[in-house]
Amino acid sequence: MLDDEFAVAYLKAVEKKHKDYFDDSKLGIMNCVVIKGKAIISVSITNDDLPLEIKHDIEMMFWVE
Repeated sequence: MLDDEFAVAYLKAVEKKHKDYFDDSKLGIMNCVVIKGKAIISVSITNDDLPLEIKHDIEMMFWVE
């Protein structure tokens, strides 16, 4: 698995963990972040309205810009 594939898989798991938020907001996790890089992955959160728990889950795994 490539690093960017791992990043997408992890983000999808975060989305599944917080299913209620994403269902209510009618968003997917990929609408809320941007993945940068191939060898070294970083994730930018583009949705400032994400709850802190979701931001924390993302920030704990990735270098967040």
